[in-house]
Amino acid sequence: MDLAMAQRLVDRRKAAGLSQEALAAQLGVSRQAVSKWERSESSPDTDNLIALAALYGVSLDKLLYGEATNDADGPEDGSADTETADVADEAEDSAEHADCGDKPLVDISLARGIHVIDPNKGEEVHVGWSGIHVTNERKGEEVHVGPGGVHIDTLEDDGHSVRTNDDGTVTIDGETFSSWKEAHDKLDHHGKHFHTKVGRAWNKFPFPALVTLAYLVLGIVYGTWGMGLFLVFLVPVYYAIGDFIDRRHLSKLTECVYPAAAIAWFLYMWLCLGQPHPAWIILITIPIVKALMRWCRKQWKCRKQA
Repeated sequence: MDLAMAQRLVDRRKAAGLSQEALAAQLGVSRQAVSKWERSESSPDTDNLIALAALYGVSLDKLLYGEATNDADGPEDGSADTETADVADEAEDSAEHADCGDKPLVDISLARGIHVIDPNKGEEVHVGWSGIHVTNERKGEEVHVGPGGVHIDTLEDDGHSVRTNDDGTVTIDGETFSSWKEAHDKLDHHGKHFHTKVGRAWNKFPFPALVTLAYLVLGIVYGTWGMGLFLVFLVPVYYAIGDFIDRRHLSKLTECVYPAAAIAWFLYMWLCLGQPHPAWIILITIPIVKALMRWCRKQWKCRKQA
């Protein structure tokens, strides 16, 4: 599918006041599929094309080529030439886009607004009558600000979907709050939204205060001020376990717990046993494990989107 048709799909959707997510829900496809259509990475099948034309109230020819083909009653004078010129212009635009390579593509018109695509960075910005729409393909982020409110979506596994509703309520990750204040009260102090009550309660428990109290007790009663400092490493581990309970992301749990355990072990070998060598080798494995866990998440995400 060429860029001209992809742009028409974007314009039709925005003119209808629909987000990619809303359109995908009406067609029964994934939001990623709609995003690929509008980035000219794939084409809708025949059934989806018919559904799109019916949804936007236009003919298939107008959806595909920008202008309707000749009606049965015959075209008016000059209409055929105009249509031919329009199709030629679209073909010319498509050719220009193809020659641009990785250079940003800019389209400015009174009807469509300002549309900028940067294939090199995977970014897309559209400013038009329906509002402002920003997409970052590489990061999987999408922001839309328009008459219907604010819509924020991300494909990152730790991201959020945020939408303001017509009645003043706020929907975050599928959960609706009566106001932004209520949403803020129910989110944790890190700005992370937990999906379960157990995860939220786990995160709100003052674990750092408990660790501080335990350190003071060990220092005052047993005099182990130095060894007691190792309790600090329990703080990130505690929150990583809470995130795992809530989201079941084993890779993120490993990515957090392993560095904390590796650093604690190295400090123990160095400060307590006087053996920094070869204990320092464990530190080299930290970036390797983190990169491996991120690669696993990316592969899992690709499998879910396929």
